[in-house]
Amino acid sequence: MQSLSFSEKELFGGSITANVPTAWTDLSNIRQVPDNQECFIDITGLATLIFELNERVEKENDEEAVIFHLSDIFEESPYKIWKSWRLDAGEAPQLDGIPAYAMLLTTPYVENRRDRVGHESQFVALAVVIIRLEKQKTDIVITANMPHSLQEAAAETTICPPGYEAEKGIPADYVWTPENAGQPLKNLLDIIEQGVKTFNIHDFGLFVNEEE
Repeated sequence: MQSLSFSEKELFGGSITANVPTAWTDLSNIRQVPDNQECFIDITGLATLIFELNERVEKENDEEAVIFHLSDIFEESPYKIWKSWRLDAGEAPQLDGIPAYAMLLTTPYVENRRDRVGHESQFVALAVVIIRLEKQKTDIVITANMPHSLQEAAAETTICPPGYEAEKGIPADYVWTPENAGQPLKNLLDIIEQGVKTFNIHDFGLFVNEEE
């Protein structure tokens, strides 16, 4: 797997712009996509990047809201959070103090095909960013999915499917760092870094404003 190049794309009619992988396809050219989503796909490997506008989740704090969104994404599927952090101004310069949270996660590889059942050592790595717009009553959820093939999963030593930490030699007190990540995971990190660093809301009229 090679590294990626990126280019700016207009999202939601140009109200938002962000960088996405240049070679990826706008999924709306293939099938219908909900109006609150912009989706891009690598048709050669089925990795995806999704920008989604959701009604703001009202919880006691942002942490509980983030947990709610994760439960909505994964439903009852198991997942593991390898790293979570609040984005700073250098990571999201266009958000100007708007709270935004990022996570790196893995799930089991769930795709089953008629000719080959998904191997338990395969998994999907995900990067999820949640941007919380209070006045606009909106939570923006950015999700990048990077399926790992059997060979890629075997070669990746910094993360693994949830529950396989011992098998992969990952200790209970392990602190994830990206230094030794394989190329698929590096691409995932690049996708979310590029998408967030260039994420720019040009027209807040796209959202509902509580003052209106």
